[in-house]
Amino acid sequence: MFNYAIMAHTPADSAEVVNGRVTEVPLEKLTGDFNQKNFMIKFRVNEVRGNNAFTSFDGHRLTSDYKRALTRRKNSRIDCNFVLKLQDDVQIRIKPILMVDKRIKKSQERVLRATAHKCIDESLTKLNISETLKKIYSGDLSKEVATMLKSTYPTKRVEISKISVMNPSSLMEVPPEDEELERIIEEANTKPTPKTKEVSQDDETTIDNEEETKSEDIDYSSMKVAELKELLKEKDLPVSGTKAELIERLQA
Repeated sequence: MFNYAIMAHTPADSAEVVNGRVTEVPLEKLTGDFNQKNFMIKFRVNEVRGNNAFTSFDGHRLTSDYKRALTRRKNSRIDCNFVLKLQDDVQIRIKPILMVDKRIKKSQERVLRATAHKCIDESLTKLNISETLKKIYSGDLSKEVATMLKSTYPTKRVEISKISVMNPSSLMEVPPEDEELERIIEEANTKPTPKTKEVSQDDETTIDNEEETKSEDIDYSSMKVAELKELLKEKDLPVSGTKAELIERLQA
């Protein structure tokens, strides 16, 4: 799905220490689709040739900011955790998040988890890893699961929070030949730098207002103290005090 692209540089004293390292890049960087900026894709080095390291897909996670923005007041967030075996014998651990508009009972959560598990299992186990990733990153899987869940309970949103490949050796690919590799590197080095879009003062004001509104909508009470302290550190605010004091500090 990702073809061959130069993603990152890693310092090393020798080629042996590079094997097994993991790098993480935004999906937007690989596809050019701004709507996919919240997916952080992980790749694991499985072969080193000279100064070049070759990787295979290792999983993804949603950015912390995006996950926090999904949590709203008076909503229920249901975390799921499934293990699936795909058509090409690749095993993945997939962690969807189900967002419901109202607070719901534990029994309703169990029903929604079971329904989501059944839908995802039926949808993905007949696909290979490439087809699975395309279905996830296009948003088709989330829409499909949300539609099925709505018949059980009004579900606002479904997101695939995390994926981990449990048998990475099954994804190892044959790296390109030296001539093909040189062409890829040359194209990457000669690619024009994208122009930076200028933001006017009015646009900055609008962005600030949107961020303030988003901050007000976040349900801090559903977060753990460690998560609240992390947000306070990002804003250079004191992290001491009770949970109520931390929330009050964030909402100020």
